[in-house]
Amino acid sequence: MALFSQQIKLKSEDKVEIPISEKFDFLLVFAALGLILIGIISIYSATVNFESNQVNFQKQIIVTVASLVVFLIVYFFPMKYFQLLSFPSYVLSILFLVAVLVIGKTISGSKSWIPLGFLDFQPSEVAKIALVLALANYMSMRNVNINSPRHFLIAVIMVIVPFVLILKQPDLGTALVFISIFFVGIFWQGLSAFAMFVIVSPIIVGLSSIFSIIPAIILLAFVIAALYFFKRDFFVSTGVFILNLSAIFFVDYALRILSPHQIKRIQTFLDPASDPLGSGYNAIQAKVAVGSGGFFGKGFLSGSQTQLKFIPEQWTDFIFCVIGEEFGFIGAIFTLLLFMILIFRMIRIAKLSKSDFRSNVTIMFIAIFMTHIFINIGMSIGLVPVIGIPLPLVSYGGSALLTNMIMIATVMNFYKNRTSYS
Repeated sequence: MALFSQQIKLKSEDKVEIPISEKFDFLLVFAALGLILIGIISIYSATVNFESNQVNFQKQIIVTVASLVVFLIVYFFPMKYFQLLSFPSYVLSILFLVAVLVIGKTISGSKSWIPLGFLDFQPSEVAKIALVLALANYMSMRNVNINSPRHFLIAVIMVIVPFVLILKQPDLGTALVFISIFFVGIFWQGLSAFAMFVIVSPIIVGLSSIFSIIPAIILLAFVIAALYFFKRDFFVSTGVFILNLSAIFFVDYALRILSPHQIKRIQTFLDPASDPLGSGYNAIQAKVAVGSGGFFGKGFLSGSQTQLKFIPEQWTDFIFCVIGEEFGFIGAIFTLLLFMILIFRMIRIAKLSKSDFRSNVTIMFIAIFMTHIFINIGMSIGLVPVIGIPLPLVSYGGSALLTNMIMIATVMNFYKNRTSYS
């Protein structure tokens, strides 16, 4: 009996230290730091021969150091405050988005920045995090069912408000990120397969009609097959089919009211060679740069497209061209591998989390990263239109880098507390 009581005393007095590997996902952080390093090298190469742009490299170094400090602050931030501050941060981000439309600085045709002396602040970057926190908090509430029309509509409104404000800047690329946050969020929260089909199918059918009517007709046939599979009543199925059919006419109407330069961008995407010296120039030169790198690349500071500045703003939206040209297929694949590690480790953390809120936040952060990666690299190799969106952790941009590091640090904070239900 005495021995038993002594064992209990030892257990109560001893503090079991959790290994640091259980608190810190080193592989995720390694991938993030690797991408930042690739970005610094690429930005240096893209700006070294242009004196007016060399300040961008210097700014990026300063922001990189600041982002590492911010990472540590967020990592040790008390976990409970992420949820408590979610709705206030959302409201504050909306106020910033309104403010930028009034006092913002216009760069490359978009009024998206608030000048703060040495650096320009981009409110839409902060709004991404604020929306994710608020939407995750709302959807994780006990009385909220995302399949309820009322609850679903509230979630839609939460996304539509910042989406419209960002479109008014105008910044189509960032606005699309907010749409991806919404779709991935409601899917992860458990929106029914039929409801997701009703939402997504008109978008796909409508966009396909931009290419020609043939792919739209083929997709309509798939819609009919899917409706048969879901086995809904006749009136519901007919309504969904009419909705998809209407999407084709809506897209046709939208194309008629677009401004000439917007229509030109779409035409250039479908056929870049139609305007090789105008709107198609960037797309053509980007593909030339990536393709010319070959397997091993031309070598650091040896890319002709990069060093002769054939691609405008190559340190931001077209940073992947620098990687492809100077480091070749090997460099491009290594960069993609680091992104894959980053994404898969975050998916793992989302699945391990015991809290719906933290799981929702992590999966919507993944949506942000994935959308940026797909669109940015897609622009560089001609898969998507040139709409202007940075490559996470790699492209030049202080607001973007800080936002990316805050998201990663938040996920790491969640990983540290993954066994907690509160």
